Amino acid sequence: MRLPKLSTLAIITAATLTLPVAALFAVGRIEHWSLNVTTCMPIGFYQRSPKPAHLKDGDRVYLCPPVHEGLHVPFVGPTAMLANTPPGDNPAMHEAITGLWLDFAPRGKWHCADDLMPFAKDVVATAGQTVKITKEGVIANGKLLPNSRIVTKVEGIPVIHLPIGTRLTVPNGYFWDYAPGTFAFTSAYYGPVPVKNILGSLRPTLVIPGSQYWYTDQIQTK
Repeated sequence: MRLPKLSTLAIITAATLTLPVAALFAVGRIEHWSLNVTTCMPIGFYQRSPKPAHLKDGDRVYLCPPVHEGLHVPFVGPTAMLANTPPGDNPAMHEAITGLWLDFAPRGKWHCADDLMPFAKDVVATAGQTVKITKEGVIANGKLLPNSRIVTKVEGIPVIHLPIGTRLTVPNGYFWDYAPGTFAFTSAYYGPVPVKNILGSLRPTLVIPGSQYWYTDQIQTK
């Protein structure tokens, strides 16, 4: 069967659309950009930089998810899932991994546990600072974080999280993370994160403002 020939106009059009995208990714590779397409942060490109020398509230970082760094903090959620979490693993992370809710990186690229892609988060509390989870959302250092109410179900599936009413002081060597998206998987679900899990800093380079709010129709909050 003879395939139809592409017209000159079609070839020019394809090249016009493809070349800028290829150039953008080429620049991103040189400039250490990462593409975010999750509901945590605005969709787009972020530039990676070294770790903050002194971690503080307001820093934006990318980090390895705390898969095997479960703290002695209470969790609520599906009883069977909590009971079947391997000893020493974080229950919320175990649910997210077995439910295939997270993205995976090419083997060895980031050296994160279970080959998970790093998370992009904001630092909102560091060691010694206080965090409280309420029905209205997460309060860090006396400030209610926008759009931080606990999502208890996604597509009808109960989500493991720290109990509403939890109040804790962030321990030494840990920090509390947050992201402003409609369904952001944060410390409110898996607890404080070890500072050692931080891979570097992030800053937005080319993003779509407000695009972190698109996922709204299949989540349930209390």
